[in-house]
Order: sequence, then C-alpha cells, then structure tokens
Amino acid sequence: MFYSRLQEKLAAGKPVITGEIAPPKGASPDTLLRVAAGIGDSVDALNLTDNQRGLGRMSAMTAAILLRQHGYEVVAQMTCQHRNRIALQADALGGAACGVTNILAMTGDHPKIGDHPEAKNVLDLNSFQLIKTLRTMRDQAIFESGTALSMPPQYFIGCVANPNIERAARLERKIQFGAEFVQTQIIFDISKFAEWMHDVRSLGIHQAAPIMAGIMVIKSAQSARFLRDHLPGSRVPESVIARMEAATDPEAEGVAIAAELCQAALAIEGVRGVHIMTVGWTKAIPLVVAQARLRTA
Repeated sequence: MFYSRLQEKLAAGKPVITGEIAPPKGASPDTLLRVAAGIGDSVDALNLTDNQRGLGRMSAMTAAILLRQHGYEVVAQMTCQHRNRIALQADALGGAACGVTNILAMTGDHPKIGDHPEAKNVLDLNSFQLIKTLRTMRDQAIFESGTALSMPPQYFIGCVANPNIERAARLERKIQFGAEFVQTQIIFDISKFAEWMHDVRSLGIHQAAPIMAGIMVIKSAQSARFLRDHLPGSRVPESVIARMEAATDPEAEGVAIAAELCQAALAIEGVRGVHIMTVGWTKAIPLVVAQARLRTA
C-alpha cells in the first residue's frame, strides 16, 4: 500500500529528488509559494524544515499544508525539541487531515543555538520514540497513550541518518522502530559515505527503507569553512574548500561540486535518491539537477 506519491516513486526504482525549503520568517504565504514555484518542477517533493538551527519560522507543517493545497508533493519535517508528545501527535493528525502524507521525524536543534536562546527546551520524545509513535497512530489507530483514534492518519514515515559520524547500526534501530525511508545529513566525503553504505548493505537496511543522500550546495569557500567549523558532523574535506577558494566563479563551482556529488552518490549501490539542500540559495537546486542530469537518469 502506498501512502504518498514520494513512496510510490521510491518504490519504482528511478532516482528520486527532493529539495529543501525553509519556511518564511513571517505570516505571508507569498514568499513560500514563490520559492516553491522556482524549484517545484525540478524535484519530486519539497522538504519543509522545522525551525532549523533553532530559528523561529512559520511552522513546517503549516508550510507543508499550504504547498500541498497548491498541488506540490511535500515532506514535513517534525522535530522533537520544541513540542511534547501531545503537540507532536496533534500536528501529525492535522497534517494528515490536510493531505500531508510524508513526515520526516528527527530530534531537531536545541533552542540555545537559535534566535530564542532563552526558550525552554522540550525533548519529551526522541526521534526513535517519535517514529514509533507515528507508526502506532497509523498502524494501530491509537495515540501513544493507548487512546483510540476515530480515524488513523495515513503517511509515509522517514528518518535522518548521519553517515559522517554515525554507525549504520543506529539507522538499523530507526528502521526497527518503524522508519520507512531515510534522508541523510550533508555528504561531502563520498569515500566515507561509500564505506557507510557498505555497512548499510551488509545489514540489509537498503532493502528495508530507501536511502536518499543529502547534498548541500555551497556558494563560497567561506560557506564551506563555516560548515566545517560550526556544523558538527558535516565532514567537509579540505579539497572542497581549496577548490572553492581557487574558483573564479565560486557559485558556479559550488553547483558543479553538488552535481558531481549527486552523480557519485547515486552510483553507489543502495542509494535511491538525493536530497538537495542550500542555505538561502534555493534557486541553485534546479541548476544542480540540470547539471547532474538527474531528470534524464
């Protein structure tokens, strides 16, 4: 049974592309719709971040609902840091009622690193428990508490993995808890990723849940250094930084690097798609898709 178009496309076997969008820092939907229109034809689904880096924004689920109402396939990120189990389940039900059929469960970023450092951190459930809760709601038609649901939600449940710093066994546990697809954190070191994917295949994880490699498009050497120094577990090789420093057109070089990474990741057995990310440079996503020839693969 397919719960979403994304799930159906992943099952079909062709490379699947998702693109990340940060919801706006405001109440108007116009910016969100404009960004979505700029990349919508280049990807199979739009992934909405949930207060990424602890920054206050329009809620990911609300943004996902708005885009779904305009015909886009969406993935709503759902983080544990800012909501307790009641609020998490309420958001999942609200999204499902409005046609949001892909949820990416993750821990999220602590508020102390964002623009509300005084905010109280809420970590009632961790990502494993959230995955299990979402599966329980869908498959058993009950809340996490055991209370019956009048109608179970229908959604495809994803999780996040970091091949740079995590063992494949950690992802195996998330699959055991109920995750059905995987989007990885940023990958620059393809050799390290290939080693991790070898372990993934050894455990049979790629057969249990399709894996999408996370690719970041960088604009400058400064951006690359920032990721290296301030994003734990990003593992940005010095060769990438040197290449950006030597480039006469850093933005074009950043697109080229991302396109090469997409192609290299998709050539690894068990990788079913790519998830393309940027920092305030969403319009680069179609450029990467075109340069990597992802739509003709």
